Amino acid sequence: MKPLDSDRQRQVLDTALQLFAKEDLKDITLDKLTKASGVPAFDIIRHFHSSDNILKAVLERELELMAAAAQAPELRLPGETLADELHVVAGVILDQYRRRLPFMTKLLQETVTDPKVGALFYSTFIVQGRLLFTEFLRVRKEVGELRDDIDIEVAAAIFLAGLTGTFVTYEIYGGRQVETLDDERLLKHMCATFLHGVIKP
Repeated sequence: MKPLDSDRQRQVLDTALQLFAKEDLKDITLDKLTKASGVPAFDIIRHFHSSDNILKAVLERELELMAAAAQAPELRLPGETLADELHVVAGVILDQYRRRLPFMTKLLQETVTDPKVGALFYSTFIVQGRLLFTEFLRVRKEVGELRDDIDIEVAAAIFLAGLTGTFVTYEIYGGRQVETLDDERLLKHMCATFLHGVIKP
């Protein structure tokens, strides 16, 4: 028995992402996933083993796509500063969140009602995303741009929590209906405040 090839894995994950954005997780049956994706149920189960593993695979893939969209630290353009670079990375993260707004909205709703989904979301999307941003800061610290006494893991957690919390509050929890948020102004001040605490004088 052969495992699912990459094309059929992509079919299953693309379909799962579409279903997750529209339906409660408990309502997404194997039969629905099979009919929508065109991949036999037996093959899906044999490859992923459980619905939790399918959700985990979707989260990991989406995180990888978001990471790929962000500019690597080594690719800073001549004349750019760390503030410029951080502003770009933060803007990419916000943009990538918005591209996944229906999925993110449903997923966050599920995390409130199902602790198991919350733990899965945290262990993959939050923790792994923080590790990626920690690597970004590690490179900057190694070249001497950040203070030596900074705990980059904590710094990464603080910055991403602020960025993600702002997005969730504004886009998902009704902020857009109350006020207009200027992304450029927000990112400029968030980055400046963060860098003030970590950058080497």
